[in-house]
Amino acid sequence: MAVFFVSFLESFAFIGEFVPGAFFIVGSGYLASRGILNIYLTVLLAVFGAVLADIASYFLALKFYNDIKSTPFVKKYDKVMEKGVEFFKKHGGKSVFLGRFVGALRPIVPFVAGVFGMDRKAFFFWAVLSGILWGISYVGIGYFFGNNWQVIRGIFRDIDALIAIIVVSVLAFYLVRRRFNGD
Repeated sequence: MAVFFVSFLESFAFIGEFVPGAFFIVGSGYLASRGILNIYLTVLLAVFGAVLADIASYFLALKFYNDIKSTPFVKKYDKVMEKGVEFFKKHGGKSVFLGRFVGALRPIVPFVAGVFGMDRKAFFFWAVLSGILWGISYVGIGYFFGNNWQVIRGIFRDIDALIAIIVVSVLAFYLVRRRFNGD
């Protein structure tokens, strides 16, 4: 259930600005790779939390925006709202999809969609599609790294060795060149 609540809070209007849920969701994917959590249930809970938060944020704006826009809490986030509005104007309906994958915009774009009165069917389509892909990809990233950490560690070890060879080669070239040029 923690995956659901973190996913929901991380995606909910304004509150999501304070919840580092993406790290938690990726971490839950890692825990699933270790057999501590069930991967399918983890993805499902992440998706439901994200989609329900988007829908709640959308309806919150539709129903209450005119009443809450002058509150100190909402006014405090004028700049964040402006970014969400600009993003929404530029990308239209697909901004709901794109905003899902941009951390700072994730909790704002569905609210802005509600402020603008975006068509409900279009909003639901983009919110559900992006929520499914977000849940699968974020949990999947943690799961992938959890299952492949030794391979990844080996790649980084190889990269470190390659960097060391390049640095030593450049230094050797510089010293040889310096010696032959009489510097």
